[in-house]
Amino acid sequence: MPIQVQPKAFGRMRSQKRRGASPRFHGAQIKRDRGLTTIMLSIITGVLLIPTAAHAGGPAFTRIVAPAETAQTAYMNPAGMTRLKNPMLTGQLILGNSFSDFQVDDSRTTNTGGDPRSPTPVVVPSVYYVRPLFSERWRLGLTLNAPGGFGAQSGPNWAGRYYNDESSLIFIAGTMTVAYRLTPWLSLGSGLSIQYTSSKSKTQVVNPGAGDPDAKLKTKADGVGVGFIASALVELSPQTRFGIVWHSETNPDEKPEVRLRGSTLPPAIVDAINRAGRDIDTTLRTPQHVDMGLYHSWGEGWSATIDVIWVDFSRFGLTEFRVEGQSLAPPNSKFQDFWITTAGFEFPLFSNLPKLKGRVGAMYITQPVSDNDRTFSFALDRAWGLGAGVTYLRESGSLIDLNLTMLKSGDGSIDTGEASASEPRGRVAGKDDKPWSLALEFTYHFAF
Repeated sequence: MPIQVQPKAFGRMRSQKRRGASPRFHGAQIKRDRGLTTIMLSIITGVLLIPTAAHAGGPAFTRIVAPAETAQTAYMNPAGMTRLKNPMLTGQLILGNSFSDFQVDDSRTTNTGGDPRSPTPVVVPSVYYVRPLFSERWRLGLTLNAPGGFGAQSGPNWAGRYYNDESSLIFIAGTMTVAYRLTPWLSLGSGLSIQYTSSKSKTQVVNPGAGDPDAKLKTKADGVGVGFIASALVELSPQTRFGIVWHSETNPDEKPEVRLRGSTLPPAIVDAINRAGRDIDTTLRTPQHVDMGLYHSWGEGWSATIDVIWVDFSRFGLTEFRVEGQSLAPPNSKFQDFWITTAGFEFPLFSNLPKLKGRVGAMYITQPVSDNDRTFSFALDRAWGLGAGVTYLRESGSLIDLNLTMLKSGDGSIDTGEASASEPRGRVAGKDDKPWSLALEFTYHFAF
């Protein structure tokens, strides 16, 4: 499956000693296990919703780190807040839609049901505020990011329903940052972010009786955690500046509920599986990332930006809760660090309208997982995109931005393998025939 908002649980397994842990199951045998399996979940929100990209200020997610011209810098590069002389409030709304059309390969797929449902649009709102603090050297920034409606509803009847039925995610983050101008050319910034995450997912489970309807494995969890930000902005000249930002991992501790319903397995087995689900501890984790950017202006409305982002995915492994035989088990998946590179250009559109400027941008994202390790729970491929937009400066000093970005990914081909054909979940294979997404962004910057 291609680029779309499809949050899933992923993380690294570890064991923890605990007395009286719930049973685990192997075949028809139930036996006692002294260790408690602890699953560390992480948030996958799709390429469109990688935290830095979701806050970008230009088409194709450009103008991230070094421009420092609006209140968005409170999150993208807190050190850049020292460039804002007066208070500023920014409101942003991004509407994203995937035209994904995943085609199941019937010649290799053993399950009936056909293709999944089409994805639904996503709305991402954000608010930013910057004001002077203490003196001219200090600035305070506040950010509220409240995206809603994330998820995927592939459907309970499609061929891959035993791998992925539906999922949803609510993510709310409040961030407070401060900046200090250390020298005329160097500013430093830092801050903390309080993040709340709530996720739900559902997967169909094959019942052992012939003709019995599928059972359902449901997972829901939420938690609150704290992350940190540190940044610097180096103004090499009045026309050129360089920025670097570090965003830490965020690990909201929480207690999930994993429950099997509608199973025709013996009641004792179902009850034991549900008890094991209650004994799973999780952390909804967002990975750390480092952002670097360069800005240069030629004057009279001409400027360019380059941004490079490294995202630390390699230490995570995918966790997709499933019932395997009579066991509650997660598979192993391999992730790899990935990079986002963007380049943007701003220019005057008309000589008689100096307050109206045009923008264009391009981006490229490397693969977060290899082709052989891709699964239905994490189906993203490499991606590239192009965008265009306009920005208008009003008489009041307020700014209006409107940007449209088109993204295209690889075909996101998936094959669960020949060996899975003999398993209850069956073999499912296919690829995306329409790996396209569009993002429309409207931003208003209030100047005080």
